[in-house]
Amino acid sequence: MFIRRVRKKDHQTGTTYFYHQLVESYRTPKGPRQRTLLNLGKLDLEPKQLKGLANRIEEILTGQRPAFPIDQEM
Repeated sequence: MFIRRVRKKDHQTGTTYFYHQLVESYRTPKGPRQRTLLNLGKLDLEPKQLKGLANRIEEILTGQRPAFPIDQEM
């Protein structure tokens, strides 16, 4: 799983918006595909923090317990 940054442009006003999605990669006979699992909206996180967030969401969804204490500033 990973978090994808998506750009959306409002063609009437010309304003560009960014939001985030949790995405899962999987393989099919026709090749690799990606599916959106969760729309996260706008996140004010550093790009290096996005992977940690994706890993934490995956732990919660699969019922895993974290191996290390969770960083509350993430």
